[in-house]
Amino acid sequence: MIAILNWKAYICDSRRGFLLRDIDTPTLLPISLYNKCLHHPSISKQDLKLTRNMATSHNISLHCGDRDDPKIVQIGSSEFQGIFSKGLKILHNLFSENNYELRLCGGAVRDLLQSKTPKDLDFATTATPDQMISMFKKEGIRLINETGWGHGTVTCRLEEENFEITTLRIDRVTDGRHATVEFTTDWKTDASRRDLTINALFLTLEGQVIDYFNGIEDLKHRTVRFVGDAARRIQEDYLRILRFFRFYGRIAQTNTTVDQDLLQIIADNVSGLKNVAGERIQTEVRLIFEGNHIVTIVNLMHRCGLFPFIGLPEHADLEKFAKIYNSARHLNPHYMTYVSALLPSLNDLNTYHQRVKFSNLELNIATFILKNSLQANIDIKLTWYTDLLVYNYRHDRLCANYFMEFLKYNGDVEAIGYFTNFSVPLFPVKGNVLKEKTGLKGKEIGKALNILFKKWQDSRYILTQDQLLENVDETTDWNSM
Repeated sequence: MIAILNWKAYICDSRRGFLLRDIDTPTLLPISLYNKCLHHPSISKQDLKLTRNMATSHNISLHCGDRDDPKIVQIGSSEFQGIFSKGLKILHNLFSENNYELRLCGGAVRDLLQSKTPKDLDFATTATPDQMISMFKKEGIRLINETGWGHGTVTCRLEEENFEITTLRIDRVTDGRHATVEFTTDWKTDASRRDLTINALFLTLEGQVIDYFNGIEDLKHRTVRFVGDAARRIQEDYLRILRFFRFYGRIAQTNTTVDQDLLQIIADNVSGLKNVAGERIQTEVRLIFEGNHIVTIVNLMHRCGLFPFIGLPEHADLEKFAKIYNSARHLNPHYMTYVSALLPSLNDLNTYHQRVKFSNLELNIATFILKNSLQANIDIKLTWYTDLLVYNYRHDRLCANYFMEFLKYNGDVEAIGYFTNFSVPLFPVKGNVLKEKTGLKGKEIGKALNILFKKWQDSRYILTQDQLLENVDETTDWNSM
């Protein structure tokens, strides 16, 4: 797609900035460059108007540009009608009566445009936090989560339902992680500070979708674009790099290509991720791996140089990852099962853990997989798998979950079927019984239990406690067993 700039052509280079050249004839630019030029501060409103008029006369759509007046689309689907709970109706009436505008924003708008029932409802408003708090208190409405008030978010509870409402904002100062905000009543200004065009949509409670940045068309064509200048949006919050890939996995189709200029902008800015909190990084990584097109996204992330800044090893084997992903994807694995395929060793896992701080479940899944992935004996796999499960189950009953993820990692459908309803044998010998019969203490008990466990294992888990202790007493030479 192309766009025409008028007799003043603002030529953009993603690495060197902007150059202003006076030329005598209209110039055709790639739309990605037009979009960057569009938001350059030296371009006047008159020039922008002339540019749009010229583009219109040549029947060229400025698809990525912003709009003086928003595009408005009316919806009235059953999914939209279904969001109006008793609590939302009360909330809507309250804001209307107090002359404050209230609109849906974010994922709920995307879902409704795709005829999906939204999971969560997020709201934006022209009311300030103080005005909302005063209004809710006057009506005796319960307020919760006061920590959000400082950055403009007020949460109230109506009819057993929480409603999170955020005042329209301007990001006055950003450091790549946080922003100092100022409140506004201008919807376009708030939309312009959002990351992606598909996330810059508002929906009135009368069913009008308000679109300043062609997000409706982008959603229709399954295109993921930043609002305005991609580099600027990224530098406001470097986590937006990961959010771009996350939404690519949600929105894009399998044959959707990523703009090469945008990938270069991402590559130029990945170092900013080093200052983003590990918890925020891990949340986005999890959502990426729970989405679609994971192999494509992982390759793009690696190509753009993200891995060192989010804790993943640069030397990850991407071919191995693709193979494991393709064999496991239909088995509904935990996302850490996929991530494990990018970690060649336990040392790499530890490095990643230090960067992002896994939960115990996440860490245990990856540890179990990496400890055992190189040991699997295919020739006697069911016996080997059984021994692995019974041994670990003895020390940690939760290991059955890690074990099943290990089978998914291996893509072993036969073993998954075998172990799905498998009853894990329990080691029958109790330490106190062994101590009473032998007089052993401390570490000696542990050593003796391990010897008896091996004997039990060799019996294929048939021997009982009485049978295992039948010839055991105070005179038993454990070193000879």
